[in-house]
Amino acid sequence: MKQPPSPVSGTLEQVYLLERDAGLMCRILGLYAARGVDVLRVEYAYAAQDVMTLKVGVAPGSDEACADVLRVLVARAASLVGVLAAAEVPLAEQRSQSQQAAVAVL
Repeated sequence: MKQPPSPVSGTLEQVYLLERDAGLMCRILGLYAARGVDVLRVEYAYAAQDVMTLKVGVAPGSDEACADVLRVLVARAASLVGVLAAAEVPLAEQRSQSQQAAVAVL
Protein backbone atom coordinates (compact mmCIF):
# COMPACT_ATOMS: atom_id res chain seq x y z
CA MET A 1 0.00 0.00 0.00
CA LYS A 2 1.35 3.40 -0.93
CA GLN A 3 1.87 5.85 1.95
CA PRO A 4 1.12 9.56 1.45
CA PRO A 5 4.22 11.75 1.34
CA SER A 6 5.29 12.99 4.72
CA PRO A 7 5.68 16.74 5.21
CA VAL A 8 9.26 17.90 4.85
CA SER A 9 10.90 20.84 6.57
CA GLY A 10 10.87 22.90 3.37
CA THR A 11 7.13 22.53 2.84
CA LEU A 12 5.06 25.67 2.51
CA GLU A 13 1.46 25.78 3.61
CA GLN A 14 -0.89 28.19 1.92
CA VAL A 15 -4.11 28.86 3.78
CA TYR A 16 -7.27 30.28 2.24
CA LEU A 17 -10.45 31.44 3.94
CA LEU A 18 -13.25 31.28 1.41
CA GLU A 19 -16.96 31.08 0.93
CA ARG A 20 -18.27 27.54 1.12
CA ASP A 21 -18.16 26.68 -2.56
CA ALA A 22 -16.68 23.49 -4.01
CA GLY A 23 -16.35 25.15 -7.42
CA LEU A 24 -14.18 27.90 -5.94
CA MET A 25 -12.00 25.33 -4.19
CA CYS A 26 -11.53 23.49 -7.50
CA ARG A 27 -10.61 26.75 -9.27
CA ILE A 28 -7.91 27.44 -6.66
CA LEU A 29 -6.49 23.93 -6.97
CA GLY A 30 -6.66 24.30 -10.76
CA LEU A 31 -4.28 27.27 -10.49
CA TYR A 32 -1.70 24.97 -8.90
CA ALA A 33 -2.19 22.31 -11.57
CA ALA A 34 -1.90 24.85 -14.39
CA ARG A 35 1.47 26.02 -13.04
CA GLY A 36 2.76 22.47 -12.45
CA VAL A 37 3.26 22.99 -8.71
CA ASP A 38 3.78 19.81 -6.65
CA VAL A 39 0.94 19.70 -4.12
CA LEU A 40 1.81 17.43 -1.20
CA ARG A 41 -1.34 17.83 0.88
CA VAL A 42 -4.77 19.45 0.71
CA GLU A 43 -7.07 19.89 3.72
CA TYR A 44 -10.36 21.69 4.01
CA ALA A 45 -12.72 22.27 6.87
CA TYR A 46 -15.78 24.32 7.61
CA ALA A 47 -14.90 27.38 9.67
CA ALA A 48 -18.43 28.76 9.98
CA GLN A 49 -21.84 28.28 8.42
CA ASP A 50 -20.91 29.59 4.96
CA VAL A 51 -17.12 29.81 5.32
CA MET A 52 -14.43 27.17 4.89
CA THR A 53 -10.67 26.98 5.19
CA LEU A 54 -8.49 25.40 2.54
CA LYS A 55 -4.89 24.45 3.38
CA VAL A 56 -2.57 23.52 0.54
CA GLY A 57 0.86 22.06 1.34
CA VAL A 58 3.33 22.50 -1.51
CA ALA A 59 6.95 21.56 -2.07
CA PRO A 60 8.82 24.72 -3.02
CA GLY A 61 11.53 24.47 -5.65
CA SER A 62 15.10 25.41 -4.93
CA ASP A 63 15.19 28.43 -7.23
CA GLU A 64 13.73 31.93 -6.90
CA ALA A 65 11.50 31.41 -9.95
CA CYS A 66 9.52 28.74 -8.09
CA ALA A 67 9.14 30.97 -5.03
CA ASP A 68 7.83 33.73 -7.29
CA VAL A 69 5.32 31.33 -8.86
CA LEU A 70 4.03 30.41 -5.39
CA ARG A 71 3.68 34.08 -4.41
CA VAL A 72 1.80 34.79 -7.64
CA LEU A 73 -0.50 31.81 -6.99
CA VAL A 74 -1.47 33.12 -3.56
CA ALA A 75 -2.06 36.62 -4.94
CA ARG A 76 -4.11 35.34 -7.87
CA ALA A 77 -6.21 33.02 -5.69
CA ALA A 78 -6.78 35.87 -3.22
CA SER A 79 -8.25 37.94 -6.04
CA LEU A 80 -10.93 35.36 -6.90
CA VAL A 81 -14.48 36.31 -5.95
CA GLY A 82 -15.39 34.44 -2.78
CA VAL A 83 -11.88 34.26 -1.30
CA LEU A 84 -11.92 36.21 1.96
CA ALA A 85 -8.22 35.88 2.91
CA ALA A 86 -5.05 34.11 1.81
CA ALA A 87 -1.68 33.60 3.48
CA GLU A 88 1.52 31.62 3.01
CA VAL A 89 3.55 30.23 5.91
CA PRO A 90 6.58 27.90 5.89
CA LEU A 91 5.39 24.75 7.66
CA ALA A 92 8.50 24.50 9.85
CA GLU A 93 7.95 28.10 11.04
CA GLN A 94 4.29 27.38 11.73
CA ARG A 95 5.18 24.34 13.86
CA SER A 96 7.76 26.28 15.88
CA GLN A 97 5.18 29.03 16.55
CA SER A 98 2.64 26.47 17.76
CA GLN A 99 5.29 24.82 19.98
CA GLN A 100 6.17 28.23 21.47
CA ALA A 101 2.49 28.86 22.14
CA ALA A 102 2.20 25.47 23.88
CA VAL A 103 5.21 26.25 26.07
CA ALA A 104 3.76 29.66 26.93
CA VAL A 105 0.53 27.99 28.10
CA LEU A 106 2.43 25.66 30.42
